[in-house]
Amino acid sequence: MKLPRALVMRGLVAALLLSGAAAAQAQFPGNVPNTFRLNAGGMYAWMNTAVTFEQNGGGGNGISFEDTLDLPSSRAGFYGRGSLNFSFLSFDFGYLGFSRSRGTTLSQDIVFGDTTYTAGASVEAKQKSQLPYADIRFNFLHNPSTQLGLTLGVAYPILQAELSAAAGVVGPGGPIVGQTVTSEAEIKTPVPLLGIVFDAALSDQVSAGIVFNGIFAPVHPYVGSIFQADAHVDWYFANNFGVGGAFNYTRFRIKRDDLPTTLVDFRHDFYGPRAYLILTF
Repeated sequence: MKLPRALVMRGLVAALLLSGAAAAQAQFPGNVPNTFRLNAGGMYAWMNTAVTFEQNGGGGNGISFEDTLDLPSSRAGFYGRGSLNFSFLSFDFGYLGFSRSRGTTLSQDIVFGDTTYTAGASVEAKQKSQLPYADIRFNFLHNPSTQLGLTLGVAYPILQAELSAAAGVVGPGGPIVGQTVTSEAEIKTPVPLLGIVFDAALSDQVSAGIVFNGIFAPVHPYVGSIFQADAHVDWYFANNFGVGGAFNYTRFRIKRDDLPTTLVDFRHDFYGPRAYLILTF
């Protein structure tokens, strides 16, 4: 039986009104408003980074940026996460980023791309890692005491490693004199994200939970994965404001394989505490 158009339109309007009412009444934990939530702060991380960069048959080896290039093994970075909640459906976005650099004198020859940086050369090493993402979250539980959802979305990892030197550099055609040579390995690509978000109210003003994201790169020339796990506790000292603390572990195992032209392989881990302010309404 075909429904009258007017009845269908009334049903759609009613559904929209109900969704709006559910969004307006979103609360967690207790009576804390939860329609829109924004966390912004920082993370202090300890890092391990190994990068392989081959270019035009250069045959580069995996280089530890902390051990071989004396890059700082810990660093503070920016962290942010937000969510827009409509009862059973939420929209999340987040960002985490770090940047490190240091000058050092090499104790051994290093092949990076199609360039060799020789022992004794003064080299500046730089490394950046950024992980912005956005997703849609399907909430199986969404009440003032428990939140549980499955997330589907996309991440855009940006990984960069760079070496620069003005002397002691050998290129494909021989020694390079009188100029600064910079070799940069980079991975930058959108990849799908699948995750889980769980939060439980410990009181009317305190909640705790976990966020887990699995990020995969199945499209040639990119292969590999990124895993991110986060355990956090949040305290809402006022109706619209709070503070939070967390511990995060993130692991990159991602490769771009365009051989015989280029191969870039990042094996990059970091872990450490986070602290942030919370705005919610």
